[in-house]
Formats: sequence, C-alpha cells, structure tokens
Amino acid sequence: MTEGFRGQCLCGAVTFESSSDPMFQANCHCDDCRRSGGSVYASFAFVDETNLKISGDTKTYESLSDAGNTMTRHFCPTCGSHVYHSNSKAPSRLGIRAGLIESADWFQPQANVYASRRLPSTPIDPDIKAFDKMRG
Repeated sequence: MTEGFRGQCLCGAVTFESSSDPMFQANCHCDDCRRSGGSVYASFAFVDETNLKISGDTKTYESLSDAGNTMTRHFCPTCGSHVYHSNSKAPSRLGIRAGLIESADWFQPQANVYASRRLPSTPIDPDIKAFDKMRG
C-alpha cells in the first residue's frame, strides 16, 4: 500500500483523505455496528485525526459503548452513509468505514471484535485474532 488513502460516501457529498496508512484495521460484529451499516459486520481502518482531512458536512449520532465510553458516528446527511466514528476513550483515533475507501484491496483486518455477537452464518478467518468484546 502507498502512503495514505481516500474515499467518499455513496453520494460524494462527504470525502476524506488520509495522509498515512491505517494504524489498525478491524471488523466489528457488535449490534450497533451492524445496525448503523445494515450489514452483518462493519470493517474499519483506524487513523489519527491529524492525518485525516474530511470535506463536507456530517451529522452525528452518539451512543454508549459497553464500557461506558461515548461512541460518536458521523453520517452523510444526504445519503446516510456511515463515514467514520470515534470513541471518547481515544477521541483522536478515527475509524473509517472500509467500504467507502477507494481501492481498498489492501484492507486486512487484524482483529474481529465482538466475535461473541457474530451471526452464526458469518464466517471468520481463524488466523485473525477474535475478541468476545472490545476493550473500550
């Protein structure tokens, strides 16, 4: 992978560009991630906010994680795409939805979190670490 990546929401009103490669990549099987994206799990590439440029306005939705931290999800107000999220435990670490990244063939999750909530029909790679919950 080259240094950085970029992408956009479904309608193109919100775009993003990272000047660095992800610091971490993961799949999340929790109920909130499934509901916010309408899929059986969500895939994220995490970057520091100082390396990410967001263009366009987003709407936010806040909810509490199991650990009591505030999760803030940013959505495109036009098409509804969930673009990225942050966790109050590490607010400068942003999780970008991998499905919105252009040319994301490099994406390789390093963990499956909330594997205990995985739908039984969803296969997971046994070579990727799986955690029953998330630590934050």
